[in-house]
Amino acid sequence: YDQRHRINVTMDYRYGEGSDYNGPVWFGKQVFANTGINFIANLGSGTPYTASNIPYPVTGEISPGTEGSINGSRLPWAFTLDANIDRNITLKWGDGEDAKTSNLNVYLWVTNLLNTRNINSVYRFTGVSDDDGYLAAAQYQPNIDSQNNPDSFRNYYSMYINNPFNLNAPRTIRLGVRLDF
Repeated sequence: YDQRHRINVTMDYRYGEGSDYNGPVWFGKQVFANTGINFIANLGSGTPYTASNIPYPVTGEISPGTEGSINGSRLPWAFTLDANIDRNITLKWGDGEDAKTSNLNVYLWVTNLLNTRNINSVYRFTGVSDDDGYLAAAQYQPNIDSQNNPDSFRNYYSMYINNPFNLNAPRTIRLGVRLDF
C-alpha cells in the first residue's frame, strides 16, 4: 500500500460538570454539562495505479497494455472530516446505599461532514471513476452497434461501469444511544 502522504488530525473538546463546568449557563442550568464535540480530519495523497493504453470492456475480453510505468499514475488526494457530538447522562438505579449508576451516552455522529467526493478507484484507460472509455472507442463501435438495441446497450453499460465503490461513501448521519452499566 503506497500512500506517500497521510495527515490525521483529531480535535476533542468536552465540558465538565459542577465546579469543573466552564460553559454557558442559561437560567441557572449548565446547558452543556457532560457534553463534547469531536472532529477527525483525514488528508491523504493518492495511491498508485497502472494506466492502460487500450480501452477495454469491464467484461475482460481484452488484456490491457500498460501506459507508462507500472504504478506510474496516481489517484487524486482525498480529504474527509467526521464529527461527533455527544452527551453523557448519569442514571441512578435503586435507592439509598444500594443505588447503582449507569451512564447513558446520546450522540450525533456525522461521517464525511462536508460530503466530499473522494475517488477510491479509477478505470485504467481514462483515469476517471465513472467511464472506462469502451463506449467512446472507435474499435468497439461495430461490436456495440451489433447489439439487439445499441442505445439500450450503451445505457446499461454506462450504469454497469458507474460503480459506487469507486467513490467514498457520502455524508452519513447517525443518531444513537449507548448505555454503559
